[in-house]
Amino acid sequence: MTHDPIRVAPRTRGAHRTITEALSAAPAGAVISIAPGEYAESFRLVRRVTLTPQYGIGSVTVAVPPAAGALTVAAPDCRLYGLVVRGADPGEALLRVEDAAGLTLEDCTLTHGRVEVLGSRNLTAPPDVPVGDIPIDNDLAAELADPTGGGVLVARRTRLRAARHTAVHLTGDALARLDDTAITGVEGIGVAVSGSAVLRADLLRVHGGSGSSLRARDSSRVLLRGSGLFGAGRNGVLVQDAAEALLTDCRVENPARSGVRLDHTARAEIRESTLAGARLSGVEARDQARLALRDVRVTGGETGVRLRSTEETVLLHCSITGQRGNGVELTPGADPRLRGVRVARTGKHGILVGEAARGTFEHCDVIATAFPALHIARDAQPRFRGCRVFNAAQDVAVAEGARPLFEHCAAVNVATSRLHHAAGFAPSGGRAAGGPPAPGPRPGGTATATAPHPGVPGAEAPPQPRAEGGPGPGGEPPAERESLQDLLDELEELVGLDNVKRDVGGMVKLMQTVRLRQEAGLPAPPLSRHLIFAGNPGTGKTTVARLYGRLLHAVGLLGKGHLIEVDRSALVGEYVGHTGPKTAEAFQRALGGVLFIDEAYALAPAGLGQDFGQEAIATLVKLMEDHRDEVVVIAAGYPADMERFIDSNPGLASRFTRSLRFADYTNDELVRIVEHHARRHRYELSDAARQGLARAVGAIPRGERFGNGRAARQLFQQMTERQAMRVAELSTPDAGQLMLLDENDLPLLTP
Repeated sequence: MTHDPIRVAPRTRGAHRTITEALSAAPAGAVISIAPGEYAESFRLVRRVTLTPQYGIGSVTVAVPPAAGALTVAAPDCRLYGLVVRGADPGEALLRVEDAAGLTLEDCTLTHGRVEVLGSRNLTAPPDVPVGDIPIDNDLAAELADPTGGGVLVARRTRLRAARHTAVHLTGDALARLDDTAITGVEGIGVAVSGSAVLRADLLRVHGGSGSSLRARDSSRVLLRGSGLFGAGRNGVLVQDAAEALLTDCRVENPARSGVRLDHTARAEIRESTLAGARLSGVEARDQARLALRDVRVTGGETGVRLRSTEETVLLHCSITGQRGNGVELTPGADPRLRGVRVARTGKHGILVGEAARGTFEHCDVIATAFPALHIARDAQPRFRGCRVFNAAQDVAVAEGARPLFEHCAAVNVATSRLHHAAGFAPSGGRAAGGPPAPGPRPGGTATATAPHPGVPGAEAPPQPRAEGGPGPGGEPPAERESLQDLLDELEELVGLDNVKRDVGGMVKLMQTVRLRQEAGLPAPPLSRHLIFAGNPGTGKTTVARLYGRLLHAVGLLGKGHLIEVDRSALVGEYVGHTGPKTAEAFQRALGGVLFIDEAYALAPAGLGQDFGQEAIATLVKLMEDHRDEVVVIAAGYPADMERFIDSNPGLASRFTRSLRFADYTNDELVRIVEHHARRHRYELSDAARQGLARAVGAIPRGERFGNGRAARQLFQQMTERQAMRVAELSTPDAGQLMLLDENDLPLLTP
């Protein structure tokens, strides 16, 4: 039976004054038409109804009063269309779909509160159907009409904003589908899925947030298609416990930690997707997690794919490029299968096979790596079939006790090739046992390998002498020593930071004296090189730390001078006995350089006496003592919190005896930073642009989210984007017009 719409209009005779009043009078299946305006009320849907604005999307706002409780759906097949729902507390539930209830949201906006979809909490056993067999195109129409399990939510063209903790939370055996839905401004996790809940999402977009964009726990399952997760404060996708995830044609960009991370016994399959710009790893699998990547592109980040799991992992036809560290990294116990994988332009190794790891690599290409393309650690036993190394100083570095197998592999344009020796040839100029002289490969030539590496008994090859300036132990090229004066000039060119530059310059002079005493056979004075960097975000702490390592390398007190940047997630484990080895691994990578611990105070959370962070601190204290001359540790963070970090362990105070304070940039210094970026990228500012730039910088709010140098970089980026749009309108712009930034390119100032 079809009912006429029930009207809500506070000033119209014959209409209900409130939505709550209309709901009390509405029969099942009713449509409630709401006049434009703001309604300060909360209500509970106990019958199947539809709420819709009388005059179009966004014309009706439901403002939930403080302490009134969430809007609650307790009936099947309810529908909200075109409404704005605003909460009073971003940390509280704004909309709740109860167990055995169903709701469709269409063209709605929900702000200042989270959406909860509840289910039976005792249904968390691993599901029988794997995530890959779940039909993603199910519109959940039958489940909405008759939700025999947990709550059911379908959201289409809906916006969720300004929640705290999480924007959408599915629990128990709840079901949800999010289509063309956007989540922004969350102080926490974008979407959290737990229990045995199932989330389907098509064209979901999650922007920003201080936590992970999406987290799945327990035995929940998540299916994403055509979705984008951008700028997460932690991981793009975090899958834990026995949860499963399937990503198809998705983009995960610029998370502060990893693009996709799997823990415990989680499973994930990623197809035809792009993972870009992760601060740590593009993809990381730990514990007994299972991972499959097919036609996935991983760009940037410290590590492309980090495999710490002992379970089955498969990478097929993937591209891994542009990492600061290693492209593919295997830790002890890992035994993955890679086929048709391309690794290129990495800052360290293309493929690093860790101690006692295995793995099968078939028809993989490794191109243009800074360190040896393949690094095989002690006791590792990987197999390479039909693999190729291009454009590298060295193709393979093998540690003592490693037993790799190479079959039909090749090196092209490689200066030092061990793959050639693996085929049974002697080094250049030598003689194979019982045979004629072997020509050896020429630099830039091609070598193939069809037998075990010399590390395998029965295939020994004499060691090659290392020329001065050639690759060092493990096949890593030695760090080139830079000019001390050039580095000091580079330090002096930094904008602002006058006190910091003075302190660093003084420490360098002290280190020079220490080095001279050592060379003269005199004992070095007691000296701590470790530092505290206290300052707000964007004040240049990481830049100075990197430069400090290079300076100490220039004076001969650090072997490499490189910087390894970590935070709590890179040091603290997930279970008892995991933190110590994890911290030691990060410390080991920093030997010869600088270990930079960002937000170090997070290792000593306020009010938590028992925390794995304390174990990480204790491990660091011991390692700093054992390797006092081999590494510099810099702990960085907010000034108010670093004192708590130092007080958390008695050993820290004696090791961190000097603190450098990084002050916020002044407006004039921010202008100079923008001008520096302009010069660096060959732009020129007009006089009017400089004057307007000062006003724009002065208008930037100096609250908790103020980014200091990052704000200046963002301002410069906005100017170049606006200039590009302006110049695109010119028919034939000349070089001067392409370089000029004028007042029209400044972002509009908001009052």
